This record gives sequence, C-alpha cells and structure tokens, in this order.
Amino acid sequence: MHTTTRFVGLDLRSLRPYARNMIVPVIIILVAAVLPTRSPYAMIPAAAVLAVIIGPQYLFGNDERGHLDTLYATLGIARRQFVTGRYATSLLLLIALTAAGLILTPVTALVLSAEIDWTIAAALAAGSIGIIGSLLLGELPAYFALGATRARAIGLAVPAAIIVAVVLAGWAFPDAGTTLLGWLEGTSLAWLALAAVAILAVLGTVSNVLAARLYAGRDL
Repeated sequence: MHTTTRFVGLDLRSLRPYARNMIVPVIIILVAAVLPTRSPYAMIPAAAVLAVIIGPQYLFGNDERGHLDTLYATLGIARRQFVTGRYATSLLLLIALTAAGLILTPVTALVLSAEIDWTIAAALAAGSIGIIGSLLLGELPAYFALGATRARAIGLAVPAAIIVAVVLAGWAFPDAGTTLLGWLEGTSLAWLALAAVAILAVLGTVSNVLAARLYAGRDL
C-alpha cells in the first residue's frame, strides 16, 4: 500500500507542469458545455467527462515522453503496483474535477440568473462519478495494453460518442433533462452514492485485473 501511495504522489507530481496551462482551456470547455442547455447543473457531468478525456491522455502521455515506466521500475515499483496506482490517480482526478464542477455550479447559476437545488447537484455529482467513472474504467485497459499514442483514438472517440448521444437524446427528447432532475430530486443521495461506490468497486476490480494482465505482457 505504501508503494502504491508513493506512486500516486509521483503520478500527480508529473501533472504539475500542466496544471496552470490547463485552467483556462478547462473553464472554456465547461462553459461551452453549459451554453446549449443554459443549465448550471450541466457543469457537473461536463467536468466528469473532462476527467475521462484528459486524465489518461496526460498520465500515459507523460509515461511515453519521459520514459517514466522505466523510472518507476528503477524505484522498485512493480508493474502490478503501477497499474493499481494509475487507477487510483485516475479516479482521484475524476472525483476532484467532478467536485470542481459541483463547486462551480452556484457560480454558473449566478451568471445565468438561475436557481440551484443542492440536493439535485449532489445527486448529479454522485451519479456522474458512478456512470462516467465506469467509462473511465472501461478505457484504462486499452491504455495499458497499447500506450498513450495508440490508445488516444479510443480515449477520445468513446467520450465523444457519449457526448453526441446525449446531445441527440436532448434534441429528440427535450423534456428529458427536466425529467432527470425531477428524478434526482426524489432519489436518496445516500443510496445513489452507495450505488456509485459499488459500481466503481466491481468494475474497477475487473478492469484492474484485466489491465494488469495486459500490461504484464507488454514490451516497454
């Protein structure tokens, strides 16, 4: 556990040079996600999707550019620990960006002169982590098997397809957003959070085992 924790620290440190440069593009992308619906709640799932798109790209890209796989091996971090640590880092980024989206929701509501219900916002955050986290767990084995360059198309195409599907669904069913928010308002936040944790735990275990096997057979 100590080695995995140490790896997560190194992983997050490798992102530090990009953090400042990413602030403005991230804000622009989040604002662009809110404009079509003019709903402040859109900030939350948009932030979660952003974590799925940029997290693996930067983390695995750093590995290739800096030959960090070799560096971690010299530090005594086994491939199995590398995989577990990378999963932990990716999920932490997902949670952090979703939380940032949640924090920015009242600011967005103020700009749009809209009201927000914190119960709905919190429920949407829990649901976003569970559902979009499943997407993240589904694509990570591809990165371990192929590396950042070859897996980039998968990492971009899958979230893009989800976004397009949501936009088309919103166009075809204009009341879907209102229905969803109404459902979230009447849903127990505790049960929704528990469901998200359960989904991530089950899918994360399966995905982690698959990724470890794929990565073990990969020639670095």
